[in-house]
Amino acid sequence: MLGSGLRPRLRAASGLTLIELIVVLCIIALCAALLFERLRFYQEAAEKAAMEYTVAVVKSALQLRVAAMLLRGEGKDIASLARANPVEWLMEPPPGYQGEFRAPQPDVPRRSWYFDATRKELVYVPDLDGHLERLADGSKRLRFRVRVDEPKEPDSERKESERKRTTGMRVEPVMPYTWF
Repeated sequence: MLGSGLRPRLRAASGLTLIELIVVLCIIALCAALLFERLRFYQEAAEKAAMEYTVAVVKSALQLRVAAMLLRGEGKDIASLARANPVEWLMEPPPGYQGEFRAPQPDVPRRSWYFDATRKELVYVPDLDGHLERLADGSKRLRFRVRVDEPKEPDSERKESERKRTTGMRVEPVMPYTWF
């Protein structure tokens, strides 16, 4: 008699009740949601790193182009690089490069680059932009331009031979941006 009374209790305690199953499923769903949100954060951080890497490659290509022009004695033509498409300096275009456009905001896919031939700017259209603050113009397109550094003294104090001389060139964002 003692043995038969224990058996039903063991059988009932070995399974999950409906409430316990729902609690476990809710915990799993919450963990999955947190995991997916964190993965999206890391994907966006990786996209930002890839974009910054591409800009760094363009900066290096600009430095190499300037050095090559100086070696060939074409120092006076260096300022023309500010009007050129920087993608042409690369061995191959960056992933997602769509080409040159004259439209102010062409319809290009997200996570792509294009050259705005009217403004002479290299533009990146991000895919994941949840942590990218809107720019002053209200868009989330990141624009980069080749800038020519001129000598600091006024034109009146410079000699005629130094008037067209540049002191350096750089690739910089047209508008400062905050991404993360």
